[in-house]
This record gives sequence, structure tokens and C-alpha cells, in this order.
Amino acid sequence: MADFSIAEAKIRILYLVSRVPGISYHLLMNRCIDQLYTDFFTFSRAYEELIAGNLMDREYEEGDSSSAIGGTETLTISAGGKALLDDAMPAINSTVIANLDASVKELKEEMHLASLVTSSKSPTPDGLWKVTLFSDNSGMPFRAEITVSSEAEASALCRAWKTSYGKIPGMLPGLIRDNA
Repeated sequence: MADFSIAEAKIRILYLVSRVPGISYHLLMNRCIDQLYTDFFTFSRAYEELIAGNLMDREYEEGDSSSAIGGTETLTISAGGKALLDDAMPAINSTVIANLDASVKELKEEMHLASLVTSSKSPTPDGLWKVTLFSDNSGMPFRAEITVSSEAEASALCRAWKTSYGKIPGMLPGLIRDNA
């Protein structure tokens, strides 16, 4: 694994965020660590410095006021970040840009697929939690509403749906047929 300086990591992060606005913290972090040859500590420091320096903006998903890093935040490049990236672009070699562009393409595809699957949670008047799960399911929409007893269960169900959605809708026709 090559060791990148904080400055190099910042430029790579800004490049990805500028080309994939709205990328989640976790998707960006995973890509940078898995395929762009930086370690977690370099990524984390570069990320925090970009946010603190107003070079990137983060927004939290509606209803989530969590300040935990990576909670449900999405990222966009700020005007200052764009100006810095524009200044740095001539110094980036073509091989690095080609690798970053390949990552951009893959990240956009991942984000598109993730947008076809949603989940939400909301409290009910009787103190329970309603969880709504949705999947485009390749043009055959699937929607389910489930009531659970706690917010923790609702959150866990939403997370499980987002990480396992590809398996669940395909299992449903068999489950329905077997139980009919």
C-alpha cells in the first residue's frame, strides 16, 4: 500500500466529492481505503481538515441530528474546495485521474442502486415505531410496513434493509408461494 500525504488524500477526496455530489461518508471512506490506497487515519485526518476548512460541506439525513462522524451524512464540495481542486488539477498525473474517474463511475452506479432502496422510521401515537421498507426491485416495486417496539429495533431494521435489500425481494415470491 502506498502512503499518501494528507495533501494528496485531500485532493483525491475533493475530486471524488466534486464528481459524485451527495456521496455518503461511508461510501467515500470505503472507496478511499479499499481502492485509492490510503489508510483510515490519513483519510480521517484529511476528511476532518476538509470539513473544518470549509472545503467540503456535510448534510445529515432528515431527522438525524447526530454529530457522529459518518452517521448519515452526505457530502458536497464547497466553492473553496472547488477553487482549490481547480488549482491542483494541472499537477495531478493522468494515471491518477484515470483511477479516480474509474472510481467515480463505480460510485455513481452504487449510489444509483442504493437510491432504489429506501427505509424510514417514525413513532406511532401508541409509543411503537413504524418502519417502511421500499425497493424498486427491478421495476417490480416492493413496499412493507412493519411495527416494532423500540427506536433501536426500527434503526436496526432500516440498516439491515439497506445492507441486505438485494437478497430479500428475491426471496419473497418463494416465501409467499410456500406459505400459500
